[in-house]
Order: sequence, then structure tokens, then C-alpha cells
Amino acid sequence: MINRDSGLTYWTRRMDWPLMMAVSALLVIGLVAVFSAVSPTGAPMRYMAKQLCAVGLGVLGLFLLSSLNYQLFRSHPGILYVLTTVLLMAVLVLGRKIHGARSWIVLGPVSFEPVEIAKIGFILVLAGILDRPERELSSIRLLSVVFALAGLQMLLVLLEPYLGGTLVYVPIVLGMLYFAGVQPIYLLSIIFYASVAVGIPILSIYFSVQPQLLDLHPLLQFMVASAAGGRPAAELLFITTSAIFALWWLLWKLQIRIPWQYPILLSLIVAFGVYSAHVAQHFIKDYQRKRIVVFLSPGFDPLGAGYNILQSEIAIGSGRFFGKGLFSGSQTQLGFLPEKHTDFIFSVIGEELGFMWASVVLAAFGLLVWRAFLIAAESQDRFGTLIAAGIGCLFAFECVMNIGMVIGILPVTGVALPLVSYGGSHVVSSLLAIGLLQSVNFRRYIY
Repeated sequence: MINRDSGLTYWTRRMDWPLMMAVSALLVIGLVAVFSAVSPTGAPMRYMAKQLCAVGLGVLGLFLLSSLNYQLFRSHPGILYVLTTVLLMAVLVLGRKIHGARSWIVLGPVSFEPVEIAKIGFILVLAGILDRPERELSSIRLLSVVFALAGLQMLLVLLEPYLGGTLVYVPIVLGMLYFAGVQPIYLLSIIFYASVAVGIPILSIYFSVQPQLLDLHPLLQFMVASAAGGRPAAELLFITTSAIFALWWLLWKLQIRIPWQYPILLSLIVAFGVYSAHVAQHFIKDYQRKRIVVFLSPGFDPLGAGYNILQSEIAIGSGRFFGKGLFSGSQTQLGFLPEKHTDFIFSVIGEELGFMWASVVLAAFGLLVWRAFLIAAESQDRFGTLIAAGIGCLFAFECVMNIGMVIGILPVTGVALPLVSYGGSHVVSSLLAIGLLQSVNFRRYIY
């Protein structure tokens, strides 16, 4: 007689319990921190009711996706991409503008952020595209398709404007390309391109408010001027291209044979990077420029753009090891800390619960990301590996960006802390991502 597992036994034997422990810890700590953060509003239960509904809906979606075979999403990635792209377009037309960004679609009492759905859908789409033999992954045509698909959605999110949601796509693409087996030279090219495209605008913005510093650094002055286009940009391209080919010729004479395609590729990357830097200048809003300046020089505007970061650093530093206690944080309870239940929820944890519980949050995220990559490594098919890798990169990036933002080592980008920050769309999408991870984990026993 064949002894088949009962439904409960099936779940308990195949569930990744360390992953669920990490998720549960983050949800519980998040609910406690949010309740404390919103208590001064006089209506904390209204916030908690919404957050608990989001958690309940997300947990339901988690178990639903866990029970479904993730292979169902492999067949039609094009349809999924079109649907998520239409959502991102719809929010630009129908969305409600909140805090200067048109990121929300409101349907009666329900509102949601399409980008939260789009980033999960994009992981499934990219996994379907990259689910092919490794010999095909080196195709420039395939990589061009990947970057074009990512670029379109990034542009739509940037138009909201939501810089944090735009940046999320970068680690997802890089991480999934790496796990797919794309040659490292292509990944290094992407990183170099991003460094040029992002680095020049950052330098330009920083020195635009402190032009006296440029007089001491002529080279930096030249690079900043190139971001405006025109003759300085052309001169920068000529100089860098000449230097690249001169270095290639020197290495060739030293019997270090580097294919001629590489210096051409590098020159094109510099050209596209400078052009992208010029275009990016027009998309960066004034408040984002101030955030960049404050990130590089926190004391530049302590009562304006730098206020959030300074108050966050004060809150976290004053908590010390054990914290001031729930409902006892001065920065949190007296209203000095802005956006304390959303973007700066980690500051609340640091002030009221101290370094001890902040470390628990970090350990839980470390466990979550480790289990995601372990599931990716143990998956029995490439599609499952890529889904798990993309989700692992997503959680790792959002955690690093949010915590780095609140402690002042990264600029403020509006990225929420997954499973911890207040926000229904973010909580539901994060739990749906966990459901996909569990689905991949379940099926590694079957294939």
C-alpha cells in the first residue's frame, strides 16, 4: 500500500521553516514598531487595522502561490510584461499624486502601488526570457532585449517620479543575469556604464551648489561641464576613447592579446554613459537634487533637505543598546522624526528597541536573503533558480537601501523596509514574493 502524505504533512515537510521564521520575525517587529510610531496620531488602531488587513491578504497570497506550480508563469512572459507595463502607464494617467509622486491608483476604499506588482512580475518575465541554454545567453540581441524591457519600465517608474522604485530593477537584472550564467565581461560593462551615467550627475549636482570647490579641481570641473553636453562632452569622449585604444595598443605590444572588440565596447559604454548622464539631468527633480547634496554633505541644509537624515541619526544613536522603550522615544513620539511609520521605521526600532532588536532585524533579513539564494542553488530547473535569485536580490537591495538611507550612508530614495514598513502594497507584494520562493522550494522535491 502506498502511504501518501496528508495535506498538512506535505506542507510541514516541504516548507522552508527558517525562511518563514525570518518573515514572521520581521512582520511582528514591524507591527509593533508601526503601532508605536503612529500612536501619537490619536488613531493608531486605524493604521493597525489597515496593516493587519494587508498582512492577512499577503499571507493568504503566500499560501496560494506556495501551492501553485511556479512553472505556470513560464509559458507567456510577454503577456505578463504587457499587463505590468500597462499598469505602470495607467498610474501616470489615473494615479493620485501623493507627496509629489503619482504612484498610487485609488479604487474606492482600496489603493495600491502598481510598481510593487510590476517588480514581481518583471522577475517572472526575466526568468522566462533567460530560461534557455547558456550558449544563447552571450547573444547581444538577447541582452539588448533584456535591457530594453527593463529600461521601459524603469522610465515609467521614474516619470512618477519614484527613484527608489527605478533603482530596484538594477540589482534584479544584474543578479539574474549572473545566476543565468552570462559572461562576467557583460556584467562588468553594465556596472561601468551605471557608474558613468550616475556618477557624473551626482558630481554635477554636488558642485553646482558649491562651485568654489571646482576651482581647486580642474579635472572635476571638466567632468561636471561634460554633463551639460556640447563641446565638453565631445572632448571627454575623445580623450577617454583615445586613452582606451592607447592602453589596448600598449597591452598588445606587451604580448597581452585583448580582442579588438573590447576597446570598442568600452568606448561605446563611455559614450552611452555620458549621454545617459546628460538625459538624467533633466529627470532629476529639485528635491532629489537636494537629497543628493545632503547625502554628500549632511550639514548643508539641516533645517530643510537634511532634516530627515539628521533626525534619523539622532534617533538611532540615542537608542543605544537596549533602546528607550516602546512609546518612549523622544524623536518618534514628539514628532521630530518624519515618515516614521514608513521610510524611517528602522529609526523607530533603533531608538525605542535599541541596537539589540535592530540587530535582530538585520539577522532576519540576512537569513531571508540566504535562504532565497540557497533555494536558487538547490532548484532543479533554471526557471526556478532565476525566480529565487531575483527575489533574493530584490530583498537584499531594498534592505540595504532603506537601512543605509536612515543611517546616512546612502541617499534618501523612498525605498521602504520590506515586511516592516507601513504600507499595504509593499507588504502584500513582499509576501507574494515569499510565496514564489516557497513554491520553488516545494518543487525541488518533485523534479
